[in-house]
Amino acid sequence: MEDLESKSGSYEDLGVEYMISYKEIFCKVESTLKSQSKLSDEEFDIRFGEYKNYENRDLSDDEYFDKLTKVVFYSGFKAETVTKKLDIIKYHFPDFETISNYDEGRINEIFNDESMIKNKKKILACVNNSIVFKGIVEKYGSFRSYVDSFEIDNSFENLMLFKEEIQYRFAFLGEITSYHFMTDIGLPVLKPDRVIARIFKRLNLIEDEKQLLKTVIHGRKFSHENRFPIRYVDIIFVKYGQMGTDDYFGLEDGICLKNNPKCHICGIKEYCSYPIA
Repeated sequence: MEDLESKSGSYEDLGVEYMISYKEIFCKVESTLKSQSKLSDEEFDIRFGEYKNYENRDLSDDEYFDKLTKVVFYSGFKAETVTKKLDIIKYHFPDFETISNYDEGRINEIFNDESMIKNKKKILACVNNSIVFKGIVEKYGSFRSYVDSFEIDNSFENLMLFKEEIQYRFAFLGEITSYHFMTDIGLPVLKPDRVIARIFKRLNLIEDEKQLLKTVIHGRKFSHENRFPIRYVDIIFVKYGQMGTDDYFGLEDGICLKNNPKCHICGIKEYCSYPIA
């Protein structure tokens, strides 16, 4: 496994070896994103800075379950589709104790709600997950105690063991969404979704966008060298490559887009393998 303490790496592009700095790349990504945002520097630092406080938060059991439920609904769907429905999702899935008692009639009622996302598999998954979640809380006293039992801070292997465990226990937690949940509860991983994987591939950090573990490891390296929580690294890279207007962050599309990336303003094009016309 790669050395997580490494601060730079040696890569080859068309037979030419060069050194890449995680610190330099991230600083340029961050500064370029800031320059393209309509927010003032102070507003940018405040809004993006919220993501520097995800680690070691004291979440309640219901907060953990709420994040799990959101991940289930975001899985495989466009983010904006689910975001618009978060209030109605929260209405139908208020807390794990209540949900664990839902019967078939209540499940059908949720599915037939015209304002709700029409996906019965996801609805059933949330109900089943509430039962599993309740069992974990009853056994360990709290979900936080369950997380702590893996002693994640002691080794990367323990972190990956936790990932495998939740992926096995909970419905709709797959290879990517298990990382998504871990990221949202403040564990030291990023979500290796298609946006971040695309950027890392263009930077020659990974060879294939399906290399999820390698993507996560490089994300940890960015976090380590820049001394930023990995959730902050995650949101900066996501917004750098994500399409769609985001008024909260003052952005009209990102920069490293899948199609027609804005190479003319990209701060890291010197490291990029994307063919510029």
